[in-house]
Amino acid sequence: MSIKSNTHYGFVKRLLGWSAAAALVMTMAAAVALFTAAYHEACDEQDDLLEEVSGVLARLDVSTRHPSALWMDDDDFDDWFMLDDQSPKSIASAGSTILVRTLHGGGKTIRAVFDQDLFDGAQTLSISGTEYRLYLRTLSEGKHIAVAQRMKEIEKIARQAALAATLPLIGLSITLFIILAALLWYSMKPIHALTGQLNRRAPEDLTPIDPSGLPTELLPMVSAFNGVLSRIDELRQRESRFVADAAHELRSPLAALSLQAERLEKSALNDEAKKQVTDLRVSIDRATRLVSQLLSLKRAQLNQNKEDRKEALLSQTLTAVIEQIWAEAEKKNTEIEVLRFDELDPDGNATVSVVEDDLFSILRNLMENAIKYCPEGSKVTVELLSLSPFKLNVYDNGYGIPIEDRDRVFDPFYRVLGTGVTGTGLGMAIVKTLAEKNGLTIKLDKADPQNSDRPGLLITIGKVE
Repeated sequence: MSIKSNTHYGFVKRLLGWSAAAALVMTMAAAVALFTAAYHEACDEQDDLLEEVSGVLARLDVSTRHPSALWMDDDDFDDWFMLDDQSPKSIASAGSTILVRTLHGGGKTIRAVFDQDLFDGAQTLSISGTEYRLYLRTLSEGKHIAVAQRMKEIEKIARQAALAATLPLIGLSITLFIILAALLWYSMKPIHALTGQLNRRAPEDLTPIDPSGLPTELLPMVSAFNGVLSRIDELRQRESRFVADAAHELRSPLAALSLQAERLEKSALNDEAKKQVTDLRVSIDRATRLVSQLLSLKRAQLNQNKEDRKEALLSQTLTAVIEQIWAEAEKKNTEIEVLRFDELDPDGNATVSVVEDDLFSILRNLMENAIKYCPEGSKVTVELLSLSPFKLNVYDNGYGIPIEDRDRVFDPFYRVLGTGVTGTGLGMAIVKTLAEKNGLTIKLDKADPQNSDRPGLLITIGKVE
């Protein structure tokens, strides 16, 4: 989990962070440039407005004496009735009084005296302590027409216009960043899917990763990872073959030792010698059982990734298991009970999609363990819950397994302490290996939670739904 959060998500965050930083810098630069340009353009438009208003006022003034001025062309009007701005008469001398029409307050007229010369055109100056933008025109008869607007109003209008031009750019940048983040998230979906697939894998699953659908940039890494998986699988196969071969080679000398001990036991020996021979046979039998189960475990691990679609006849397989463990059950006076097989499999021909030998080994190990670890006079029950999906219970009325040991009982050679039973510790490991190979799940629980002395053990095994 730490690797995932520190590398994968760190990469995404860094990429988004750098993208956001670059987008922010470029957006800010563009926004400042656009804002400045829009601001100056808005100011120029206000100057044009002042020029137009002053022109209208000039026409109205002239029309009182020359009515034709109202419909004259602008150029003709300027030629006939306006002074050239280069003419000395167009200058309003300092100290002269000028009537200034403002664009605020309903077109209020201000009588102003300026302490500087005014020239035709737009200029910025102060009237009664307030900054104004003023446009001056001079009629041919020397009369000055002045129109002014407060600078703070012009700046307000210019800022609004600049913001109106800049905000879409900022909004577009934010939208593009969101789209980039969404595209990045979408492009990472194959990696998320691969991560989930690997997290769901069983530890024993060393099948190569399917590279289809992955980005091209990841293919070399996937190929290298598949190579590692292949080498690990090959190493495990060699190790399992070595253990299996060693176990197989040990079976013959152990069988010979068992035969010799049996013959020796039948010979004329004193009581002490017979006891020692009996103990020897018990040890040899235990070693033989250990080798046999070790061989079964390694064979199961060797064939774990191989596909075998053969289906097992459930009732017949269970019958074969019971026949093989019957003598052991009788020896401990253990009752074997079979439930709901007649109901769900009345003809005894129902099949389940589990390799027959694997199903046999699973049921045998579960029932053998129940007989072995339960006290005399106990009962072992096999109950069929459903055929589709396949699901059954194996439970007993023994002492059960403590919660803290339930996960560890599947580890090879692990034995629950305090049972007083000598075992190999491989039975449940074999069951788990074969179950995973066939797509089965195993769950351990108490068979009778209300019984604190002998809660029993309930093992539920079935197909993954």
